[in-house]
Amino acid sequence: MPFTLEFYAISGLVNFLMSTFLGSFLFCKSFKLEINRIFSYVCFSVAFWSFFYFLWLSTSERYLAEFYLRTCMVGVFFMPSLFIHFVITFLKEKKHLRFLFLNYLLSIVFMLNVYSVLYIKRFSEFLVFPYWPLPGVLFHLAIVHFAAIICYSFYLMWGNLKKTTGIFKVQILYVFIGTSIGYICGSTNYFSWYRIPIPPFLNIFISLYVFIVAYAIIKYRLMDIRVVISRAVAFIISYPFFLGVAFFFAYRMYPVLYPLLDMHWWLIPGFLLMFMSGTAPFAYGQVRRKMEERLLAEQKRYQKLLLQAARGMVREHDLNRLSKFIVYIVKRAVRIRFAAIFIDDRNEEVYKLKMIRHSGPLEYKNITFLYEHPFIDYLRKSKKPIFYEEMPVYMQNCLNIPLDISLVVPSFIENNLVGFVFLGEKLNSEHYTEDDLDVFKILSYQAALAIENCFSMMEFKKAQERLFNAEKLASIGGMADGVAHQIKNRLNQFSLASGELKYEIKDFINKHSDFVTQNADLKGTLDYLDKIAESLITNVKRTDGIIRGILQFARVEEKETFFGYFSLKESIDLAVELLKIKHELSKIPINIDLDSSDVIYGVKAQITEVVYNILDNAVEAIQEKKDILKKEEKEGFVPAIEFELIQNPTISLINISDNGVGINKNDEHKVFAPFFTTKSSYKSGTGIGMYVVKRMIEENHKGSIRLTSIYRAGTKFFIELPRRK
Repeated sequence: MPFTLEFYAISGLVNFLMSTFLGSFLFCKSFKLEINRIFSYVCFSVAFWSFFYFLWLSTSERYLAEFYLRTCMVGVFFMPSLFIHFVITFLKEKKHLRFLFLNYLLSIVFMLNVYSVLYIKRFSEFLVFPYWPLPGVLFHLAIVHFAAIICYSFYLMWGNLKKTTGIFKVQILYVFIGTSIGYICGSTNYFSWYRIPIPPFLNIFISLYVFIVAYAIIKYRLMDIRVVISRAVAFIISYPFFLGVAFFFAYRMYPVLYPLLDMHWWLIPGFLLMFMSGTAPFAYGQVRRKMEERLLAEQKRYQKLLLQAARGMVREHDLNRLSKFIVYIVKRAVRIRFAAIFIDDRNEEVYKLKMIRHSGPLEYKNITFLYEHPFIDYLRKSKKPIFYEEMPVYMQNCLNIPLDISLVVPSFIENNLVGFVFLGEKLNSEHYTEDDLDVFKILSYQAALAIENCFSMMEFKKAQERLFNAEKLASIGGMADGVAHQIKNRLNQFSLASGELKYEIKDFINKHSDFVTQNADLKGTLDYLDKIAESLITNVKRTDGIIRGILQFARVEEKETFFGYFSLKESIDLAVELLKIKHELSKIPINIDLDSSDVIYGVKAQITEVVYNILDNAVEAIQEKKDILKKEEKEGFVPAIEFELIQNPTISLINISDNGVGINKNDEHKVFAPFFTTKSSYKSGTGIGMYVVKRMIEENHKGSIRLTSIYRAGTKFFIELPRRK
């Protein structure tokens, strides 16, 4: 038998093995999926044709050759009907039931006449094939039907290619290319029917067609079409070819081996099959590797660059520089339209756009995702790179950002999402491959470690700063205790001397009242000395108040010791009682409106101090307003202090308002400054009270305090205290 004829016979065997394997795999893997089921039937029709094609070219008997050839054409009759059914299902076109029924009916009619002269007139020799038929009338009709259906299938796919985008478009492209390869290569068999001297030398590549289309419907994330073709070629060269050699050897050597070995003739081809089975994977790996190295040189280059960058990320401890490095290296290496990184902002409980690098002139700012955003929940459940087009439609709508996203790569530390990266399309319009995803998984893990390192470094710096401040305040506190002791000793002396002076003046006047009354100069001098003594006592009290305020905050050793839950009503009651004594009032005009629960979390002593200071200012502001009101205005003025507590799941909101004199607009921003006071000089204001209040709330309790005020109308304070989780 000539070598060329053996090659064509082997091509039939290779096509049979490949089609049978893929058809069985699709049929068993996803029988319930209509698209898989129908294409498995397409594979079986190709396998049926290929098997009898192999037998036809392997026999030397004329009657067997005629039977095998006629029989193999049964598979050809059903190829167009099954294929158009597959294409309509694949493209989700409307079901043309009558059209499909007519196609299957024609296939059955051709099959019933395959053994008659209407289809094949007779057999004769032609070129390298010993027995080749002359076509009948039905053969010409079958050719027209075959060509028309395949052309219509191409028309449907081409129309969908133009109006579809994304991954589905790539899937259609795979099927289009695979089908083109299959039917162009298979059509070379028809030349010999009409005595055109072109042998079917491309017949073996029908296996490639089956492989590509099967891959397109099995895999949703498609790799580069060049990779698919290269792997298919490598597969054909290795598995079907190597295994086919063993089968063909057994077929050809049977007449020689059987007389020598009798019933054990199969041992030699069996050992050959085992050897070829072991050699095929090695050959497949080598051929595939060599082909991919040439085809994917550029892709391998940037993947290697990304892996090198991933190893270097953990050495960067500045979050801004790290973010800039990630988007820069990814965009530049992969050559994509944009790269944007979002990082967890734990203070605001959002994922914030940290850095973006875009090919266009546009700038994007202030894009954030709350922890509760559906997209964040989707990423936490997925935990792997996600193609934008694989997301549900509602999730795509949830994003609603001005970026054409192709791929989302999240970064996790265990179950903690530390950030994610949005990637745009590649500038060369190629899609992301499975190898790309593997590289991005490594990159995302390294990025997560690097980001976590940055967080740890920032926390370490803050802790160091807090420790330094605590040590500084502790030393200041210790020094302040000593200084305060010395100052108080002097103040006590001043206070004692001033008191003695007042007592002596009063005693002298009582003893010599007539003499003092008669001498006007002496009386004026004594009154002047009494005022000086009173002034000294007042200033001693103010100075003592300033020192006590400083010491209250400087003693840091007990700040975090007494946090707990307590009743705010108790603090209010205590502050009110103290204010009654201080201002010599029988009643404080306060209206208290507490939530269903008055229990808050904090340091009771400090919150009581805060409440006392604000209420004290409110009382004095009301008294000051009374002093400046006209007589008729005083009659209609009703003093009022409103105290309100609102409990939320995360914070306790305290609102304290009064209708006192208020604060000038120019002085509002100074209220919390140290040693600033709006009280009159004769009042006891030191200017340290509100400064200490602010630091207690913001630094010790991690809350916030602010105010609004209208001069001569009143002031309102807003305090937010975090609730313990």
